[in-house]
Amino acid sequence: MADAPAWATEARENAEKALSALPALTGREEEWRFTPPADLGLNGSEPEAPGTRATVEPPGGERAARFNLVDGAPADPEISSVPDGVIVADLGTALSEHEDLVREHLYKMVGVEDHAGALNAARWEAGTFVYVPANTEVELPVETLTSATGATGRVFGRTLIIVGEDARVTVIDRYASADLPGPVQISSAVELYVAPRGELEHIAVGGWGAGARHHLMIHGDCAADAKLRSVVVSLGGDIVRAEPFLHCTGPHSDARALGLYFADGRQHFEHRVVSRHEAPDSYSNLLYKGALKDQAHTVFYGNLIVPPGAPRTDAYQTNRNLVLSNGARADTIPFLEIETADVRCSHAGAVGRVDDEHLFYLQSRGVPKDVAKRLIVIGFLQEVLEHIGFDELREELEAAVVEKVR
Repeated sequence: MADAPAWATEARENAEKALSALPALTGREEEWRFTPPADLGLNGSEPEAPGTRATVEPPGGERAARFNLVDGAPADPEISSVPDGVIVADLGTALSEHEDLVREHLYKMVGVEDHAGALNAARWEAGTFVYVPANTEVELPVETLTSATGATGRVFGRTLIIVGEDARVTVIDRYASADLPGPVQISSAVELYVAPRGELEHIAVGGWGAGARHHLMIHGDCAADAKLRSVVVSLGGDIVRAEPFLHCTGPHSDARALGLYFADGRQHFEHRVVSRHEAPDSYSNLLYKGALKDQAHTVFYGNLIVPPGAPRTDAYQTNRNLVLSNGARADTIPFLEIETADVRCSHAGAVGRVDDEHLFYLQSRGVPKDVAKRLIVIGFLQEVLEHIGFDELREELEAAVVEKVR
């Protein structure tokens, strides 16, 4: 980014220095015991390109604005209809053109304290910047397609969304590729800021082909009386590690982390989901549900953190997994860190198989076994799907799940 202001250049240089100074990851660290950091390219030499170039087409449908970011290269948005005052721009361009807004928020949540954050901060070139001023509603979603073609061994992306007071917007970050002949590492960092009484729905949809290895970091800040909904959908890619971390920083804030995943073949999905309450009378709900078959492996790590000073916190955490094959494995690890007495917090994790009685009931009424199994899986995941307010996307995801069940 040759035209970046001095502060942005300095921040990039500091991130590179931090990356060099951090001790090497060994894979024996507690937070890395399920997904080796080498699988995400967080140690060792820079990954080589697989040597092909296969593109994917952006989805159709009406959107307020669209981005198509290929292999981490900058691209101008296609803006159809956004209200006055709303800014939708390439994040690299916004460094200069909207300097005050970006400088106030960029790197404040996904910084350079660890390898993944420092690597992204040092190397990203393009991303999505969305700013919605106070008292403004964007009716249609803003959508970004980040794709990998195999022309490079690593792809970076960054998203920064700022929602003003009493404002509302839905942003879809879509990730996709064709099947790749070799591994491609993808690093994505997302920072979400919701001002008092604002509302933001952020949906990350992972539709990678074979060969993709995606590390997705999502951090959200939910101010007083604000509502933040983070939805993570993991359906494609060889290895996916998603890390939503929601901060309830204002009283009566409402932060919800929702997840849906379906792993097959030898796919490995890890979701590390955290909500931290830093103000009284705040609410959070972590709800992740997934299905898996063949030799797939899924991991859910969830944590509700309530430090002193956040009384009357109301927080819940649920992870349920439906195992469809003998060779599949699901690990669920729920945690609570509660340092305030006056709270309502709970957590639950479960791993189970398709109930034979449910299958028998449907088959006894003339439903073929394969159709019955699809109905059961869709019904199991419906609890998450129904939270997606955008009908077109919800129907698309239902169809994608049906294809995975076959």
